[in-house]
Amino acid sequence: MINRIIPNPKACQNCGDKIIFGRTDKKFCTDACRVDYNNRVKTERRGENPEFVKKITRILTQNYQIMRKLNPSGKTIVSEQQLTGLGFNFNYQSSYQITKKGDVYHFCFDQGYLKIKDNQVLLVIQSNQTEM
Repeated sequence: MINRIIPNPKACQNCGDKIIFGRTDKKFCTDACRVDYNNRVKTERRGENPEFVKKITRILTQNYQIMRKLNPSGKTIVSEQQLTGLGFNFNYQSSYQITKKGDVYHFCFDQGYLKIKDNQVLLVIQSNQTEM
């Protein structure tokens, strides 16, 4: 593909430099400017505290991965110490479910847990957590 000179150069939407080469409808002078612009727009859309959202997302993802790794069979009992030792944070969840008996299952997406006696935790998978 040959880079063509644009007869009426426009300004890059990110840095303001003139766009001299490329398609006539080109909006950015380089791929780096395009990526930088789109990242900034995404950050602005997240709201005032994007770092806060990123932190919670990282914690939920880490919790999910830990439970998924420890529970390949769909139902496993592990200790609270084992979970916290791997970096699990009990303060964050994506949802919870209360059973008729009053037990509270906490979920990170489809991976869940129930605290049981003697610092033990029952890990479960619930496929309907991902249905929309």
